[in-house]
Amino acid sequence: MEPKFQTSFIPKKPVTTSEPIRSGGMSLLLLVSIIIFLVSLGLAGYVFLEKNLLIQKINSDQTTIETNKSGLVSDSITVESLVELNSRINVAKGLLGKHVAISPIFNFLQQATLKSVRFKNFSFSSLGKSDTGVNTVSIQMSGVAKDWETVASQADEFGKSDYKKIITEPKISDLSLNADGSVSFIFSAYVVSDFLSYKNNTNN
Repeated sequence: MEPKFQTSFIPKKPVTTSEPIRSGGMSLLLLVSIIIFLVSLGLAGYVFLEKNLLIQKINSDQTTIETNKSGLVSDSITVESLVELNSRINVAKGLLGKHVAISPIFNFLQQATLKSVRFKNFSFSSLGKSDTGVNTVSIQMSGVAKDWETVASQADEFGKSDYKKIITEPKISDLSLNADGSVSFIFSAYVVSDFLSYKNNTNN
């Protein structure tokens, strides 16, 4: 008996072809990784920029501090200079306050001398310091008047009350008659200390 063979090639189940499934876009994990990378890169750039700005700020503050230090040292030197200058000014004022000014005496004599009287051989001498610290000065001059009457008029002129704040104890002595009728004499007086003060004359 001959064996039977099944010659049917019809599959009992439908034949299917399996192909790999391809995604149309990138995976979610890759997307998240890229975002994290970009954010990290941005933060790194921000930190770098802030660091540079902070360094610049520190350098600027250090420069300002050094400048202020130099200014403080300069101000200190200036204050010391001003204190020293003030001391010198005070000393100068003290010296000027005690200094004797002779020129006002000549101005007074020019005003008080009569036209017919001539003075010569002017001399002055210090008699020591007064209560105000100014040297008291005596003056002496030899003079020639036109006549006796002129001598008397000159004596009256020096004795005026208006001149008491300038000279005290005016005195005419050693009178002598000259061949031409003129009269020679010696005039002496003390000058008031305040009138001789250089400080008072400067303020005026």
